[in-house]
Amino acid sequence: MAIQVINQVDAVRVAVFEVEGLSVWSPTEEFDAWIAQQLTSPQSAQESLREGVRSMLRVGGYKPSGRNKPAQEYLARCLEEGKFPRINPAVDCLNALSVRVGIPISMLDRDAFSQRLVIRLGNPAESYVFNASGQSLELENLVVVCGGENGEKPLGSPVKDSMAGKIHETVSRIVCILYAPRDGVTEDTLQGWAQELRANIERFAVSGAK
Repeated sequence: MAIQVINQVDAVRVAVFEVEGLSVWSPTEEFDAWIAQQLTSPQSAQESLREGVRSMLRVGGYKPSGRNKPAQEYLARCLEEGKFPRINPAVDCLNALSVRVGIPISMLDRDAFSQRLVIRLGNPAESYVFNASGQSLELENLVVVCGGENGEKPLGSPVKDSMAGKIHETVSRIVCILYAPRDGVTEDTLQGWAQELRANIERFAVSGAK
């Protein structure tokens, strides 16, 4: 049964999809060549979309600046500096699309959810650990994606995802969430990006999928 998506933030348009059978954790020469092509293709993201994403995150009073910038801005800076992160084929597919089109995307362990995925604003005093060093992200007023047994546990966001939701080499099922400003990206465009991402994850990170 597909996960039920409940979006409680009107300013945010989301596209959600699941992939099963994730099993490829090392890049191939074909994948490396594909990634290089993706990262040297013309950037389609416009300044208006960058500002649109920031405005989307400000809807509840959150300040998307400094270390709290949306994830695709961090990726764009890494690309400019020649330090684009390479993690594993699935995450690399996500990062390449995110920086190319200019929106943040989460990739989370499907097993961290039951049957509900809730998009809401973070509550006062909510936070989660986002890296292996134990650093925390304060979630008050930030757009967050929640799962857990009751769909109430924050697991990801357009800024950084939680360690509790991140994928690792024993994960075989994932859920991806693309976030876009409702006023800046049409439903058809967002779904097109989601379909492209899903196809490439299945191509490069699922054994035998072509």
